Amino acid sequence: MSPRIVPLDDPSLSRSIEAALETGQTIVFPTDTVYGIGGNPWDEGVLDRVCRLKNRPQGRPFTLHLPTAAGIERFARLDEAARSAIARLLPGPYTLLLHASSAAPPSAVQDGVIGIRVPDHPLFRGTLADLDRPLFGTSANRSGEPAITEIDEIIERFNSVDLIILGRVGTGESAILDLTVEPPRLVRGSLPHERLDLFSGEKEEGDAGNR
Repeated sequence: MSPRIVPLDDPSLSRSIEAALETGQTIVFPTDTVYGIGGNPWDEGVLDRVCRLKNRPQGRPFTLHLPTAAGIERFARLDEAARSAIARLLPGPYTLLLHASSAAPPSAVQDGVIGIRVPDHPLFRGTLADLDRPLFGTSANRSGEPAITEIDEIIERFNSVDLIILGRVGTGESAILDLTVEPPRLVRGSLPHERLDLFSGEKEEGDAGNR
């Protein structure tokens, strides 16, 4: 069965996303970085399907995607430094590693740490903000391969997903910033010059592919 393909401006988009989240469907969605693939972060069946579609090892944490930065405090324990960084960086092309709260979905947590994104994208600012629903997500590519930014290739590679949302995307993956350590640590990517004062620690390359 082919995926349902819905443009960002389709009037049925909100209903399509809500139905997908309620009925265990997989979703490919645009962000301000690359296309993501995911769904309901508490649905074990969807989590397993995404791992199989990506050839991704089980047990690696996914990133929790939220429509607004205001929702972060529900899923993470924040101190003043984390709140300040969130206010300056989000929404934007960053994944922040934070101390998970008890409400955090296990799919996004490893060793008490959760990865959270708030993309600067109309899908999140509009439809998902209205639904007030989080998504788990990871880049829409095969595990270990470069991210895919062309929708035609997404459709070809992931033709067994349930829903594909069409929309503009960026050209590269998010920077990953670890706010659970002092000073904060840049795990992947880079920061614009005006944000460098937030992070005085040296960049330490890690296994960023698990996000």
